[in-house]
Amino acid sequence: MKIISIAKGGLFIIECIRIIALAFILIIRANESEFSTIVIFAAPAVLFPLMALFIWLDTNRYRAFTPLFTAGKCISVFMLLGWFIITGQVTMFESLILSGDLFALALILLINNDSVKHNENKAIADTHSGG
Repeated sequence: MKIISIAKGGLFIIECIRIIALAFILIIRANESEFSTIVIFAAPAVLFPLMALFIWLDTNRYRAFTPLFTAGKCISVFMLLGWFIITGQVTMFESLILSGDLFALALILLINNDSVKHNENKAIADTHSGG
């Protein structure tokens, strides 16, 4: 159980670092002509740290966020891999983002698996205590 609480905190920290890095890149590229397009595509990424925060605070209450988080991370990984294939270039920063996404995906799957086991055990305990 202790490992899962560390994983939840780690997931939140990874997502915060990812958003800070994204904000840093946006600040550097603020004078470019395609800046508004970049901001439009980057804005939904802010939801990942929020979902990670809620999952960290109360996994059972916000259990519905885990499939959404997982789907978003899968889409992000496939988009980055597609970008690597199309452009033919892989920078160290993009590789770090991909590694962070893969690690976050592994953590959310671990958290989801633990949440499902916890709910199954709770349901079994409830049925046995009820009669």
